[in-house]
Amino acid sequence: NMFQKQKEDGSRTYAKKHQCVYCGVLVQKMSRHLMRKHMNKVEVAKAYSLPKNSKQRRLQLDYLRNKGNFEHNTEVLESNKGKLIAWKQPKEKTEGDIFKHCLYCYGLFNRKAMWRHFQTCKFKPEDKSSKTGRTRVQALCAFAEPVPPEFSDSYWRFLSEMHQDDITVACKKDNCILKFGYRLFHKNKMVSHHPYIRQKLRELGRLLLEAKKIAPVKSIKDLIKPEKYVQVVSAARRLAGFCEESGKYHRPSLARKVGHNIHSLALFIKSEGLKSQDKQSVKNAEKFAQLYQESWNYDIASQALTQLQQRKWNAPLLLPFTHDVQILHNHLSEKQQEYLRALTKDASQSNWKDLAKVILAQVILFNRRRAGEVSRMHLSVYLSKDTSTAHEDVNLALTALEQKLCNYFVRITIVGKRGRKVPVLLSPQMKESLDTLTEKREECGVLKENLYLFALPNSFHYLRGSDCIRQLVSQCSGLKDSTALTSTKLRKHIATLSTVLNLKTTELDQLADFLGHNIAVHRKHYRLPEGTVQLAKVSKVLLALEQGRLGEYKGKSLDEIHLDVNESMLAFCQQGAPSCWKRHCSSPNCSWTVGRSCSRRTFWYHSLFMAVFLSKTVRELTPLAEKQPYTCNEKVVKRNWTPEECAAVNKHLRKYIVTNRVPGKVDCENCIAAEPQVLSNRDWKAVKYFVKNRITTMRKKY
Repeated sequence: NMFQKQKEDGSRTYAKKHQCVYCGVLVQKMSRHLMRKHMNKVEVAKAYSLPKNSKQRRLQLDYLRNKGNFEHNTEVLESNKGKLIAWKQPKEKTEGDIFKHCLYCYGLFNRKAMWRHFQTCKFKPEDKSSKTGRTRVQALCAFAEPVPPEFSDSYWRFLSEMHQDDITVACKKDNCILKFGYRLFHKNKMVSHHPYIRQKLRELGRLLLEAKKIAPVKSIKDLIKPEKYVQVVSAARRLAGFCEESGKYHRPSLARKVGHNIHSLALFIKSEGLKSQDKQSVKNAEKFAQLYQESWNYDIASQALTQLQQRKWNAPLLLPFTHDVQILHNHLSEKQQEYLRALTKDASQSNWKDLAKVILAQVILFNRRRAGEVSRMHLSVYLSKDTSTAHEDVNLALTALEQKLCNYFVRITIVGKRGRKVPVLLSPQMKESLDTLTEKREECGVLKENLYLFALPNSFHYLRGSDCIRQLVSQCSGLKDSTALTSTKLRKHIATLSTVLNLKTTELDQLADFLGHNIAVHRKHYRLPEGTVQLAKVSKVLLALEQGRLGEYKGKSLDEIHLDVNESMLAFCQQGAPSCWKRHCSSPNCSWTVGRSCSRRTFWYHSLFMAVFLSKTVRELTPLAEKQPYTCNEKVVKRNWTPEECAAVNKHLRKYIVTNRVPGKVDCENCIAAEPQVLSNRDWKAVKYFVKNRITTMRKKY
């Protein structure tokens, strides 16, 4: 509780006391007490040596008063007994959780109004420019809180960076959550892991607050009991926004995360109980963990996982346009030269940070690396880069162009996902900018203790690559889809476009190794989207089955199957085109009309046709690498039917198609003789099987 400004009858009280920083006595007139009792102290003598009623004397006495009150408040917070002494007394009875100590003057203020005091605090150093916003100020002032004896200062500083709200207060007041986080903090020392640890602690804090709304609970440890399992399930559902009517979660991912955290917490409580020989805690944790294993999947996890999977099924798989990538490349090149000149002329923090952001985005974009991997690159890794030339024996296996590229780029190795060693290539422009950034680090305010290459000035953290790319993309104009320009989608972009190169297995392994994953992950997650493969490639097999011609493609791969698009179009139009589209066939003897209805079968057939048509178009427009010719015992040369050939056969042999009769040799030769210029490259067998395939298609249709 706090000392109040008013009594119960509403009258003003003047009973506020302050604790002396030297003797610990609570007095009302602190300045008089210091003058009478502690004039032998240096700080007191310094204060009274200043002119009477001056601003400097008042500030010095206020500082001594606040330090004494800070020691008093620290003892109250540690023992949970007594009353806190705030800078300004509240009118009504108030809980002490909403107050924080100022980082500089040690005064106790309402944390919601701390940002206002922070702007006018007289003891704040002049070189400390406070950022706007309340959350940042509250996080800074959280450093002034007393550190519990069982935790380290670094862990308490780590907790102080959390968003200062009711959830953080609940986490800091719960000793079980603090100990659980302390173990995670010691396990993951990397700064990049700290946000995930804070996220886990806040999820447990949110669960605890929801559980308190259902039934009174003192600590989250009280929930790790078999009789409290139902309450935990109810709290988790409320936290994830479960709807009883639809059976769906508003935040299904949160439901799964809470489940993982509560199970880990149960195992942690069991281990702590074994250490302290608390048999009851061990028994409760074991039974709760058993209930979790047997029931949690049915109560929450299965529904949440199914909902997450359903969202991914029909989610659009966006890939960046090559045009957009080129625009971003050009923009980064211009900014790199501009910021490099600015940093060379004026070594300021803003210029250093601007150039670092651009180079970070350039390295991610050029190498198609994960943003976090490049962002966490250490300065020592860059300084120890290998600039030696390739071995003479290795050069024998390289072309002249490849040898020049080896001398052009600089290669360094960084830590990738799951501890993999992944390469990063740097162009001379990137290297020049990175060398300048390295030379100007100390001059631009980058701390010596900061180990990262792309460091934040006056901080121990690093620049986030995803934020840099997002900021630079927003500066580009003329983009078709700016949301697709992310590091993840750029990695899928190179993996997808690499399919047109017809890479060998060893070359594909090299590409996957450069991207930092194995070949199975590359094929499953980074190649063409599943829908594209099914539409553009598998549909050719289905269409061949529809026409009864699958045997003609024996021994061929999907890319080697070439269907006659014009023939399919002509057959489709003669059978009756769908009335829901308006299209024009390349043959002069067919046309489509417009309508509003269409059968499912017709729609399916049209989808397959369009898939083959698009696949053929892409194949013609894409500069594919030369493929090795397919060889077999019997050499067969196949040519697609042109629109003129289709029209000629349809003109003279249409009656056979309509009556479902296959023409004989004489009829086919007569058709060729009637159209000598168009059908000069066709024999009578080709004409006969053309008609036969048309008849087979019509039979399957009707």
